[in-house]
Amino acid sequence: MIFNANVKVNFKPGINDPQAISIFDAIHNLGFDKVYNFSTGKLFSFDIDSDSKEKARDLCIELCEKLLSNPVIENYEIEIN
Repeated sequence: MIFNANVKVNFKPGINDPQAISIFDAIHNLGFDKVYNFSTGKLFSFDIDSDSKEKARDLCIELCEKLLSNPVIENYEIEIN
């Protein structure tokens, strides 16, 4: 069965995000003063051939831990459809 996986990777709270700081400054310089708590991240979307949704999720966890994220400084969220 084919499942679609979406994996969001973001910095953990307290980790410096220089790209977010630069973009946030630009947002405010453009006059968008109602935007707060800006952060950046990565979104990975891919298909998985798996026997079950649980096995597809397990594969995603392994991918995140080994390749898609740095578990020391990043969190990830997995959505399987």
